[in-house]
Amino acid sequence: MTPFAARYFDGHSSAARAVQVVCAADALRLLQEDGEIRIALPQVRIGDRLGSAPQVIYLEGGGELHSDDHAAVDALAGRLGQGRMAARIFRLESRTWIALVALLFSVAAAWFGLRHGLPLLAQAAADWVPPGIEAGMGEQALTVLDKLVFQPSALPAARQKVLRQRLQAVCRQAGDCPAWRLEFRGGGEIGANALALPGGTLVFTDEIVKLARHDDELIAVAAHELGHVQHRHALRQVLAGAGVVLLAQVLLGEMGQIGDLASGLPALLLQTGYTRTMEREAEAEAHALALMRRICLPPRRFADLLQRLDASHPGSRAAATLFSTHPSMRDRIKVFQAQELVTRGC
Repeated sequence: MTPFAARYFDGHSSAARAVQVVCAADALRLLQEDGEIRIALPQVRIGDRLGSAPQVIYLEGGGELHSDDHAAVDALAGRLGQGRMAARIFRLESRTWIALVALLFSVAAAWFGLRHGLPLLAQAAADWVPPGIEAGMGEQALTVLDKLVFQPSALPAARQKVLRQRLQAVCRQAGDCPAWRLEFRGGGEIGANALALPGGTLVFTDEIVKLARHDDELIAVAAHELGHVQHRHALRQVLAGAGVVLLAQVLLGEMGQIGDLASGLPALLLQTGYTRTMEREAEAEAHALALMRRICLPPRRFADLLQRLDASHPGSRAAATLFSTHPSMRDRIKVFQAQELVTRGC
């Protein structure tokens, strides 16, 4: 094969020497002004080609050859029986339309993984999170919400006590409520709403309590939120969000702010609510309906309050937080309106 020019690095110093490379029968000959260096062919490895960058030939003992003569290096690789797969990949990468297709495929795969893969992983990971850690996340979230969103509750202590006692009685009657703690706060800019935080903390705003015309409506909302607690939806949402943040920070090299994720939990809960996938599973709705049937509470109580909530906050942020981030409010109302109360034993 025809000799070609290269820059020789001996592996001991950063200085490069100009050489002519000749491929003999059993060795690679590096011709320079003061002599010749012979490298046994089995000790020669051709590096992958990267665009128009100089191609690297790796030599025995840590030495390298850098050459801009890609055709000659490709011929040497062919002579040595190396680089066939790398050459095919380079030819594919050199075609614009193939690169665009690969880019689109990568974007689609990333979107699918974020949209479907992470929630599944989060669901599996949630089973490994100890209840104490989950409860701590809920406490931290409530502390941040108290600073940024909520106001102290103006509901009389006696009214709060009545609602807690009513929910306690319902759970005793139903027999399968997860551990919970009911808190009341002024809703501020989110208005009439209810939240289920990790660890079982339920937050009712004063506004939703005042919006209800019957305590059964509030118990129906609590039954729905207990469904989210039962299936650890808030924790799963946080873990999925943590996966997105961690992936982005790994890719971007920003690992120092991963500890800040917990401080973003309240915004995550308020702005995105629970994923539609969780709602399509209908876990919370199924839990609420089952509990309401066991305590002889008409399903329409939940639908009545949802209708009133939807009508009282057209286009406001209050209607754009927890409730309306579930699938269509009207669709959910219809689900509960369509249910007939099983009166046997009631």
